[in-house]
Amino acid sequence: MKNSNADLVRFCIGKVGVPYVMGTNGRVLAKATLDDLIRRNPGNWFTPSRVPVVRSLVGKRTTDCHGLIEWFIAELAGGKWTYDVTADGAFHTATVKGSIGSIPELPGVCVRYKGHVGVYIGGGYVVEARGFDYGVCITALKKRPWTHWYKHPKIQYTGTALPAPSPQKASKTTDRYSVVWLQLALNRQLAAGYITGTALTVDGVYGTKTAQAAGAYWRKKGWTRENEIWGVGKNTLKALGKGM
Repeated sequence: MKNSNADLVRFCIGKVGVPYVMGTNGRVLAKATLDDLIRRNPGNWFTPSRVPVVRSLVGKRTTDCHGLIEWFIAELAGGKWTYDVTADGAFHTATVKGSIGSIPELPGVCVRYKGHVGVYIGGGYVVEARGFDYGVCITALKKRPWTHWYKHPKIQYTGTALPAPSPQKASKTTDRYSVVWLQLALNRQLAAGYITGTALTVDGVYGTKTAQAAGAYWRKKGWTRENEIWGVGKNTLKALGKGM
């Protein structure tokens, strides 16, 4: 893993499902840390109904919205957490930014509204530590109240596309990044009219609709071995990566 916008996206997608706790950034939640957070209660987030649930997370990794990015930066530093700012602080120090309507099709740019940040993964989708009821999840850009985008000041933006995953047998246990990449690529084929069907919901889950779209793509290419529909081989990855 290196400091790049693509690796930031891959890292964040890999953390889908991690619980959200205000004031945390990927470290294992310790009781002493939690007690201090509850005492300080930033933003009055630690309500009486939340505290028992959060206490059950002691011993597990948790994060808040900007903490997800801080976690990535800490991993780059060998597990050393030295960067800790608010979501708004990161936005205000960014030098490349704009209103959400001008967002570039660039994976790894951040999207924000006051007090919150997510990471754009491309194709109209975002990965974000959304809140207590959601944890880290993938959401549709247009369904959330984002106001701005920006290049994060701690991230190096070195490419414009997500790298293809390794060829593999696709199944419900395939790593989430690989399935997200496949879903985004198939959606581009659907949008271009190369294959027909309804756009996939990008969630990183290899379900029936994703398998059907992959099968449609294989048949369009003339690759007729039906068992291969459930595999994502090097030729599929190469062709989809080129937009073919």
